[in-house]
Amino acid sequence: MRQPISYRRGIPFYYDKSETEFSKDVYERYDELVTRQTALHLADELHGGYPFQALLDLMLDHLPNGDGFRVADIGCSVGRLAGEIHLRRPGWEVHGIDLSYQMLRQANDYWVKGEVLRPNLARYGWGMPSLQTPHPRQRPAYPPSEEQPRLQFSLARAEDLPFADASLDYLLNTFLLDRVPDPFATLNEFARVLRPGGRMVAVTPLNFLTPGGWRDAHPPVKILGHLQKSGWKILDWQDPFVLTEPMDARGNAVRWSCIAVVAERSGVVD
Repeated sequence: MRQPISYRRGIPFYYDKSETEFSKDVYERYDELVTRQTALHLADELHGGYPFQALLDLMLDHLPNGDGFRVADIGCSVGRLAGEIHLRRPGWEVHGIDLSYQMLRQANDYWVKGEVLRPNLARYGWGMPSLQTPHPRQRPAYPPSEEQPRLQFSLARAEDLPFADASLDYLLNTFLLDRVPDPFATLNEFARVLRPGGRMVAVTPLNFLTPGGWRDAHPPVKILGHLQKSGWKILDWQDPFVLTEPMDARGNAVRWSCIAVVAERSGVVD
């Protein structure tokens, strides 16, 4: 893994995100986006369980068995999936990667520092709950020590990951492929960092932000064809894979019609 170019509050930056990019990135809006992601992924008691339990189950069903594995969740948001892997495989090296510093800061405060979060969810009818990590821990030293932590959240672009070739055993990406400028370039980057036999789990609603995304990667058979052509072995393909995101205490919700792909890296990228 290459050296970070900077740190912010202990979070490594592998991409020099400009102030203009910060100001234009909606995922840096704490009160709007970060609190909503916190309510969705970290406040199970508000919903009677984890709303995306089917996503978590899919990930856990395909976790490899073994010691010393290296895992990355690309587009990790507030860190739910990375944190869950760390709870179940504390000896593994787990990385949460995102392009939003505010998402990473929330993930790091909750999962690594063990801080109690008190997001203001009053406008959604949920008040200001106190959210406690399942595994409170001592605050890490700052500046960061030279020892690599077992769970780390870092800022990087999905198309330019800070990992060496064939250095990961397991890679997750959820609600990401329709957010990136070029989903196929991102899939090729995933292939680069996964070792032969490494596994990828991808879940995406394919709700593309640009006309180019709809043109190039929709319908989903185009993604399936790219994976097969690029040497991936498809282990599971589900379409639709439906997830429901609660929006408020009244019961309003968004229904996401996703594709879910589990694939094994077995060849070389064309």
